[in-house]
Amino acid sequence: MIFVRSIPTVLSVLGLLVLGGCATSSAIDESQKFASLGDYKHAYEVLYVERSQQLEQGAVDKELEAAYQNARLEYLRDRAQSRIFTEKEELALKDLDLIDATVSGYPGVRGLRLAALKKKAGRIVAKSDELLAQKDFTGAMKGYLESQRLVKGFESANDGIERVREEMARLSARAQQQFLQAVRKVPEFRHIEVAWHAAAVIHLSPDASDEKRLEAAELRKAALKESAQAEFERAQKCENENHFGAARMLYLEARRLDPEMEGIEEAVAKMEQEEKALMMLEKAQVEMRNERFDDADALLADAHKMSAYSRGAISELMMHSRKLKGQKQYRQALDLEVMGKKIEALTAFEAIAKDWKDGLEDEAARIDALRFDIDSAKTEWEAAEKAEAAGKLVDALDHYLTAERFYAEWRDGEVHIARLRKAIAEKAVEESGGGDSAAGGNE
Repeated sequence: MIFVRSIPTVLSVLGLLVLGGCATSSAIDESQKFASLGDYKHAYEVLYVERSQQLEQGAVDKELEAAYQNARLEYLRDRAQSRIFTEKEELALKDLDLIDATVSGYPGVRGLRLAALKKKAGRIVAKSDELLAQKDFTGAMKGYLESQRLVKGFESANDGIERVREEMARLSARAQQQFLQAVRKVPEFRHIEVAWHAAAVIHLSPDASDEKRLEAAELRKAALKESAQAEFERAQKCENENHFGAARMLYLEARRLDPEMEGIEEAVAKMEQEEKALMMLEKAQVEMRNERFDDADALLADAHKMSAYSRGAISELMMHSRKLKGQKQYRQALDLEVMGKKIEALTAFEAIAKDWKDGLEDEAARIDALRFDIDSAKTEWEAAEKAEAAGKLVDALDHYLTAERFYAEWRDGEVHIARLRKAIAEKAVEESGGGDSAAGGNE
């Protein structure tokens, strides 16, 4: 079957490209107007709609893609700021995580993250203050410690911890009483309280060799180990659910409570690797959207080696990248065919067929059609040369014209056709002038 692209079709394609360029420019201008007014939401939505339409048509304009990515980041940052203001810190942190996953060190993100964490920590401290007023020292202490994990050295939390210590000192003036409290709470698995009671014994016993102080130190160490184990188990659960960031934070807390815990360093390192792999995955997707498939494949290969949990998703993305790359090559081969460069198009389609044994698009049919056209053009060209050598100019012209129909861009057919038409006309004039009425050209 011969595939022929009509001139109107080509003009339609060119018209779509021009219209696409106009639409891109118009969308970018409209987005920039919204952004200049501080309306980042509509600035992003304008480009999102235009980009979605271009994706449906097969490819996104590079200028539009760059503007879209920038508008998306500005919108996420602006939305995070609004969410912090409206007491929605968790949602704001998710927006900031999306920005960090796309680009590192984006302006304003660090300050907004600190503001969100401070608000969240402040809310936890306020709740802990209520628990402290209710004499729930354990609940209050947990809250203060949690707020300190969010914001290191958080002043309100420090004040709360000091108030807990003062309250406990008033309730139990002697180290012996603290020690008894710690011992009583060991079977109840209230390890945070055990550690604090034991710390109070150590603090209230001036003699480092005091027997109670030494026992309290051992008791505190054991309590911290139990707390570390609990954090470790929570971290493992997060790890199994592919929440690698949360798992890493919990492993770090377990290491803080028990630096000698077996396997803790490996667990932290593993979560760091998984987080790096996810970052590489995000970057690879950006490269794929920009059709830089070799860079995307390199990132995905490194992420696959690095990750132990995300290999399935990475493998799927690698296959998707390969297909997108093949589709780009197919479009380029099709462009060559449309431009009449059939040998170059055949080479390009054959390369696709070699890479895709089970087929990508309709390259097999196009290869057959192109081969037929090229072989037919060669056959007709050889016949034309043979006829011309035998002096059969009309036959030679017919063969050149047929070769031209099969492959217009091959060799210099137009030159030969013009030359033969001129020679045939001159011969006809010459024979007519000599009184010979016979039609010449095939002697």
